[in-house]
Amino acid sequence: AASSLASLGAAYATALASAPVLTKSATASAVFALSDRAAQRIEGGARDAKRTLTSALVGLLYFGPALHWWLAMLTHYVPGRSIADTLVKTLLGQCLFGPTITCVFFAASLVSVQGLAAGLARLPGKVRQDLLVTWASGLCFWPFVDLLLYRLAPVAWIPLGYNVASFLWTIYLSLQASRSVPKRED
Repeated sequence: AASSLASLGAAYATALASAPVLTKSATASAVFALSDRAAQRIEGGARDAKRTLTSALVGLLYFGPALHWWLAMLTHYVPGRSIADTLVKTLLGQCLFGPTITCVFFAASLVSVQGLAAGLARLPGKVRQDLLVTWASGLCFWPFVDLLLYRLAPVAWIPLGYNVASFLWTIYLSLQASRSVPKRED
């Protein structure tokens, strides 16, 4: 088992070196799909393949590339691993990256279920209803992940650490995204 894990790690490192954005995006896609499936099991009811596909596409097309470039920017402008540098990276992630991915996830979920125009029309209500509570919940999870990864993980492996943590978080995010939004009465 240990040699299989080592082989998998070596293959992943090779993929990261040869195609970093694609590898991170494919990893995020798989993690998001598995997380959504787990969320659906928690909810009970019928399996929603469209919802799982939407989650996978958010991982593939947004989260994977965004995380790659976000971490590249952070390590460029805040290259250190001191506690002060780690806290700055954590603060930036909680104030900028976290709310952005949450809004993108909410938007994708709404568009998937209701279509482009209706989904985007409901996005402001969804953000008002669920962004603050989702963000506040994230403050109980992500700063600890940030502190561990920024202080202890080799820079090249930080995205994989985020994807592992994202498995748990995206279960919660899928549950939040699937909450209905009341229709606006204009």
